[in-house]
Formats: sequence, structure tokens, C-alpha cells
Amino acid sequence: MAQLTERRSIGAAPEQVEQRRATLSGKIVHALHGKPALTTGLLLLPGTVWMLVTVGTALVSIVVFSFWTSGFTGLRPEYTLANYQSLLRPGSSFWGITIWTLQVVALLLIGVIVLSYPVSYTLWRVIKSPYWKSALLLLFIVPFWTSYLTRTITWLPMFGREGVVNQVLMATRLTQEPVEFLLYSKFSMMVALWFLFIVFMVGPIYFSMQRIDEDIMSAAAVYGANPWKTFFQVVFPLTLPGLTAGSLFVVVLGFAEFFTERAIGGAQSPMLAGTIQRQIDVFQFAGAAAIAVVLILITLVLVGVMLRFFDIRRI
Repeated sequence: MAQLTERRSIGAAPEQVEQRRATLSGKIVHALHGKPALTTGLLLLPGTVWMLVTVGTALVSIVVFSFWTSGFTGLRPEYTLANYQSLLRPGSSFWGITIWTLQVVALLLIGVIVLSYPVSYTLWRVIKSPYWKSALLLLFIVPFWTSYLTRTITWLPMFGREGVVNQVLMATRLTQEPVEFLLYSKFSMMVALWFLFIVFMVGPIYFSMQRIDEDIMSAAAVYGANPWKTFFQVVFPLTLPGLTAGSLFVVVLGFAEFFTERAIGGAQSPMLAGTIQRQIDVFQFAGAAAIAVVLILITLVLVGVMLRFFDIRRI
């Protein structure tokens, strides 16, 4: 009886296959069988079309508007190169703002890397309990469930002249008057940026460290490598994928930063994104679009250089 049942099921299998092929989904699956490139292309097609329609339309509009003329009531479709000529002429303030923006992004990236590696290494090697690892990692993520603007504004009551930090310093007699550099300075702006962007680096580096085989660490110890040598010759090279992923986030988002330098830095040293906002405030939409185009090109060049030295497929 068991053999008869097995023969019937085997004999019915081709009929079921033919029935599946008769349906529309079956025909599609059969047509794509053995064609992985076509299958991948069709899977990527909806997302690609959506990105082209949304992001592509916005980018094309910005480029077109950068050649228009600004008026008091808005943009006028009068094509001109005056926006770029004014922007790129020798002696323009644009060059100083661009250099300052590059310096801020470089300091932001370096500071975030320096702060993220000890944190990630502690979560990976020092803390043994999976519970506490998850809890501490969650502490980094929870603040980012709130709005970026909200997290930035919280610095005002914390580090202002009448803020909590200054009150504690004066109450403990560590200072006689409020400390000025905690707010509305370049120093406070950089500290705030490090605080806001560190999560984009800790996560990728930590997850890259988790991929390292424990046998590799044991082999380094067996061959006499001290902790520092093990870190720089074993851990650091193996975490380059996470470092690259985090750096891409930090660089791209750092160039788009405009609110922190205004709210925390006191708007004393505007960056390129902040300059775009200021152009919009005075209805210079065409000039703002020209700066945005240059900023996009600078970002694409730097990201291209970063990807040139590291294969994104390893991330």
C-alpha cells in the first residue's frame, strides 16, 4: 500500500507542475528560470523607477533653477550663468565657506571615528553579557527615535548661560561665572555634531567587530601580539567595511548639516548647507539652487573617492 501511494504521488507531480505553469505567476517563474540577471533587474526596477521619479525630479529641478533668475516674488525662467559667475568668482565668500565646510566634515569624521572605536570595542570585548550589550547599544539608538531638531534644541537648556551644566559648575565652585564656550561657539558646535552623528559610526563598526572570528583573536594572542598590536593589525583592518559604511553616512549627512551650526554654533560660521538656507531666507532661490548643485557635486566627488579605495560590496 505504501509503495502504491508513493507511485501515485510521483505520477501526480508532473501534472501539478503543468498546472502551476498554466497560471500567470507560473509562466513568469518559468520564463525567468535560469536568468538571474533578468530576475535581479526586474526586482530592482520598481525601486529604481521610484527613485528616478522622486529624487531624480528634485535633482533635475534644482539644476534647472540654478540657471534661472531670482525675483522678489519667486523664480523667473530667464536663463543665465550669473549665479555661478557670482558664486565661483575669485574672492567670493563661497570659497571660504567651502573650505570651512570641508574642515568641519573632516573634524566631524575624525572625531566620530576616535570616539566610536573605544565604544564599539567595549561593547564587543569588555562587556560579556548579551543583555547588557543589547541594553547599551539601545541607549545609543533610543535618542534617535526623536526628531533631529528636538535633540539639537535640548542642548540649549543644558549648556546655555543659565543651563544645567553652568549651574552645576557654579554651585560646586568650579567656576565663578557661566562658561561661555559651552554654547554659541565652534567648540560647542563640534561637540554637538559628534554627539549627534556618533550613532552612525558605532553601529556599523560594532557589527563588523562581531563578524571577527574568535579564533583569529586567539591566534594573535598565541603569537605574542599585545592588545594594541592586535587592534591595529587585526581588528582595525577587519572592521574597514563598517568604518566605510559609517563614514559614508557621516560625510553625506555632515555636508547637509545646517541647523546645528545655527542653533548651537550661533550662526557665526555658516557652512554650505546653512548658506543655502540663508539664501532662501532672502528669496534668492536661484542662488541657493546654484550652491546646492555645487554642494551635491562636492559630495559626489568625495563619496566617489571613498568608494574608489574600498569595495562597497564588502559592506
